[in-house]
Amino acid sequence: MVTPDVKSKGPQRSAPAPETGPPGKPARRRGPRRDSVMAAVKAVVGIVGLFALWQLAVVIFDPPEYLLVGPIEAFAELAERPGYFAENTFITLQEALAGFALGTALGVLCGAGLHYSSTIRSFLYPALIAIDTIPKVALAPLFIVWFGFGFESKTFVAMAIAFFPLVISTYDGLRSVPHELQELARINKASQWQKMTKIEFIHAIPSILSGAKISISLAVGGAVVGEFIAGSKGLGYVIMLANSQVDLASMFAAFMVLATIALVLFYLVDLAGRKLVPWKQYAK
Repeated sequence: MVTPDVKSKGPQRSAPAPETGPPGKPARRRGPRRDSVMAAVKAVVGIVGLFALWQLAVVIFDPPEYLLVGPIEAFAELAERPGYFAENTFITLQEALAGFALGTALGVLCGAGLHYSSTIRSFLYPALIAIDTIPKVALAPLFIVWFGFGFESKTFVAMAIAFFPLVISTYDGLRSVPHELQELARINKASQWQKMTKIEFIHAIPSILSGAKISISLAVGGAVVGEFIAGSKGLGYVIMLANSQVDLASMFAAFMVLATIALVLFYLVDLAGRKLVPWKQYAK
């Protein structure tokens, strides 16, 4: 008995195209880790290119050593005295991190106070703006009079510089909570504490972290400013000592270490932001 051919009446579906890649292995897609690696490679290439242009300018124009030295001389100075630079780097890093921690805590509290109290906002906000216009170099001698020549005075200079960006970013972040979320909290009869902790501060975290990325770099500069005024240790003292001895190799070596510290701390805060607020879209 011959069986008739059965023909399907519906549209024929074509088989999915095989993924490209080595035989027996699935194709790999470009993931976030690869994007991060590529971004790091590009950053390294940019820094190396900047050093190359710097060295090329020194070779072409051949300035005297008391005016400009190249990165090769600065790296040679670092390699010749690694312990000296490491010890002073650790001191500056401690002062900067302590100032950043204090500035962050006080800045967030002050920004929250400006948002939640109209009385505080009316009296304190104009005063904060006026104080921020004062050069922090001018405040450094005052901190030294109050706290002495030790670790505390440099920490408070770093805190004074790191403080204001956190105040503004916290205040703006709390103010930018959408009206819909505020209305949702009212409908659900949320308490003020619940509204503050579960809606407002959660929404303000990206803004606070943006201010923290600015403040961490400023805190490093603030610690150096304190060391300029009254320091016997730290990278600021290294720069001042090199300046008095017209030792530009040591000076530029300290500059490069400071730039490295600020860059690493900036990216650490940025990484913390990506972990704390994974819902925020970061530019690639």
